[in-house]
Amino acid sequence: MDFQNPIVWNVIGLIVLGIVVAIIAPRFSAEARLERRRRKSNARIVSKSQRPTVKFSVRTKRKK
Repeated sequence: MDFQNPIVWNVIGLIVLGIVVAIIAPRFSAEARLERRRRKSNARIVSKSQRPTVKFSVRTKRKK
């Protein structure tokens, strides 16, 4: 292999780029986004403040 040849560097770059995309691409899929949201919304609530907590009222759908 002649590392002075730019074609060799282009091939190596494409291989590295393909590996990086294969590792990172699943993180941006719709399923991964839903899983992160589900994990975040189902996590325990941790309050580190020493003041009283505030409870918000939640509006639910009304039965018709």
